[in-house]
Amino acid sequence: MPDANRTKPTSPRPAAEPPLDPRQALAQQYLRNAQAKLAEEEASAPRASRRAAVEPQAAGWSLSISRSTFVHLLLVSVAMTFVALLLLMMYFFLYQTAAPGGMIAVVVYSIAIPMGVFTFAGLSYLSVCFLGIIESTSRGHTDVQDVLYGGWREWFWTLPSTLGMLAIAALLGWGLSLVVPVGVGALIGLSLVLLYPILQLSTLETGSPLAPVSLIVCRSLVQRPLAWLVFYAISLALLGMVWIVGRAAWHDPPIVTMFVMGPAVTVALFFYAWLLGQLARLISMGEKP
Repeated sequence: MPDANRTKPTSPRPAAEPPLDPRQALAQQYLRNAQAKLAEEEASAPRASRRAAVEPQAAGWSLSISRSTFVHLLLVSVAMTFVALLLLMMYFFLYQTAAPGGMIAVVVYSIAIPMGVFTFAGLSYLSVCFLGIIESTSRGHTDVQDVLYGGWREWFWTLPSTLGMLAIAALLGWGLSLVVPVGVGALIGLSLVLLYPILQLSTLETGSPLAPVSLIVCRSLVQRPLAWLVFYAISLALLGMVWIVGRAAWHDPPIVTMFVMGPAVTVALFFYAWLLGQLARLISMGEKP
């Protein structure tokens, strides 16, 4: 007989569920609503924009001009035109008028110094935009908004990395003219075309204008000769176009010419910076393991 005193095994009772917190339920409802709204927006978004957000950028040469770059292009064009007109006015006042020595001294202290400040401010603005386009284009796009920082006093210190490299290239061309029986102007121009991009990319790679020669940049001349040949060919074509525009717009006195050459030279420099950035991008791709 079964023992009457033996108790039957009982199944464990389920633990009592804690009462539902109304705040937690409300938070979960908000989360579900937000997820549904996000899915609805993604479904209604244009197909091209969704594809651009997930697909990587192409590794080839690409030209993309952002709105901020276009605005800076207009501002630099105005600044360069104004600087050119200031220098032209100073030239005509000093060399085309019979001013006495005392008047010249007054001009130097009252007009030339403010003009110098405006000139260096404009060149500094151009310099920081020029370097910004090179650096941003080397990362795959053209947007100078993120690299403009500080005021023109800080931009002034970018001049050694741009005008300094230009001066070094011109100095090397002048030194070469001392040993080669060729015109000084021709050698300086050739040196600027051939050596300036090497010096400019080198100082950006080393991070200092005191080190204008980079082994990586010099090695790319051998590793990527076709890219350098294409770059030099486009640079010469760009220089020729600027020269044609200058010849067509020449007028004596060249006041109208400055209104044409200011924007033309600015556009050419911005495009040249884009070329340097694309070249730097190709060089960096070749150095990746």
